[in-house]
Amino acid sequence: MIKYTLLIYLWLTSFSLHADSVLISGKETSASEVAAGRDIYKIFCANACHQIPDPQRLKPQQWRAVLHTMQTRMQSAGMTPLSDEQLGQVLEYLSQESR
Repeated sequence: MIKYTLLIYLWLTSFSLHADSVLISGKETSASEVAAGRDIYKIFCANACHQIPDPQRLKPQQWRAVLHTMQTRMQSAGMTPLSDEQLGQVLEYLSQESR
């Protein structure tokens, strides 16, 4: 079990170093944009696939990698992935909540 946990951790941290950032950086984010990200997170994650994890469970870089993986899984399942704008809003929400 520890091996798998370590492998997942290493994969997430190494992947997060190479993941493209869609996060709105250097821009002041309004409360409504963060709320939109929260709503998208709940709708697309909880209602479509699985229970949503606590946003504080991962750091922003880790969330970026996880969301990239979820985008790929959505495509593989024949679902329409999030738009760049939606993905940015979700990343902003998760980043704000994980601080």
